[in-house]
Amino acid sequence: MSPSAISRPFTDGAYCPLVTPFKPDTEEVDYDALRSQVVRLANARMGIVVLGTNGEASHLSDTERAGVIRATRQALDSSGHTHIPILAGTGTGSAKETIRLTIEARDAGADYAIIIPPGYFSFAVGRDLPSLKKFFLQVLDASPLPVMIYNFPLNIASGAASGIDFDSDFVIDLAEHQNCFGVKLTCASIGKGQRIAIHTQSAAYKERHPRPFFIMPGYSDILLPALIARASGCITGTGNVIPKTIVKLYDTAVSALATGNAEQLEAARELQDLVAEADWAIVKAGIGGTKYAMDTYVQEGLGGVPRTPLPHASPAIKTMLASGLKRGLAYENSL
Repeated sequence: MSPSAISRPFTDGAYCPLVTPFKPDTEEVDYDALRSQVVRLANARMGIVVLGTNGEASHLSDTERAGVIRATRQALDSSGHTHIPILAGTGTGSAKETIRLTIEARDAGADYAIIIPPGYFSFAVGRDLPSLKKFFLQVLDASPLPVMIYNFPLNIASGAASGIDFDSDFVIDLAEHQNCFGVKLTCASIGKGQRIAIHTQSAAYKERHPRPFFIMPGYSDILLPALIARASGCITGTGNVIPKTIVKLYDTAVSALATGNAEQLEAARELQDLVAEADWAIVKAGIGGTKYAMDTYVQEGLGGVPRTPLPHASPAIKTMLASGLKRGLAYENSL
């Protein structure tokens, strides 16, 4: 199948999966806060991902999903960021519904789709690789948007992918489809990403595929070692709190690797120290803690609250964040 048309090129770099802000009194989507998030991240040169795990996509109606995409596109265009693409989560329980959501995402203004495997029936399909491959091939064949595979097997994702974990062979097979343009590896396996990169960055692969294939770790605490292992960047929820720091790490690391400059590599390692510390704090804090950190340390009301039943940040989480984000926030505020 020929690849879907591309309106805005996807590029290497650091991307952030935005939280969907909900109003404290009604849990309705706060579109003004969302637009503020989008502009802040775009100004920091962070790529934009909506309707992912952090975005509580499973808590949104179809109308709200489309509204989030439209508001994001409006915010980008009105702030002079017309060139920035939107990567939108469209995965759900069946291939048919995933295709429908992807078409609706395209119609609302998304440029690319990121799709997680169906986790609800993981007891039936979690180890059935042919069934999972069939799911993705049906979606890839029918999707009007280029598709990124989302591998999220960890325990904290039990409600999303229920432990389904793809190995490099499985991803390499899907990467041969002309409508598959990348993979997000929230399994945190650098070796897996490198094996995929060896295949997709080969001359033979490039001859068969008109667009590059992107390998994006799902954490920023491994960004430097992942870049050394041929990754394209990262997609990190910690970008909601310290976006400029993560972009600085990415830029410094890429420059050091391109030039072989030892001083730059050491600077990248020191930045990675900061980011690794902050990233772990955000991972432990979860979605409620991330929203609290945004409201407390960035801008009041920017993150909003999670939708029930996701918990708000507990006193213990708030104390942990004050300590775990201290160095990262100090550096972020110096940029």
